[in-house]
Amino acid sequence: MAHPRPPAGLCESCVHQREIRNTRGSSFSMCGLAKTDPAFPKYPRLPVHACLGYTPVPVPPEERR
Repeated sequence: MAHPRPPAGLCESCVHQREIRNTRGSSFSMCGLAKTDPAFPKYPRLPVHACLGYTPVPVPPEERR
């Protein structure tokens, strides 16, 4: 039985976030900034409510309201 993924907070809309899945079906939110800056955890504790590296994914003009 699949378990729903917990909300990731800011990571859900950040350009640096990558969802990683393992062979057993679990998924993890990985921060791409951790590759170049040790101040950022590779797998942050979710949900993330504040982050200095947060960069929102740009919204295409046709999706703006």
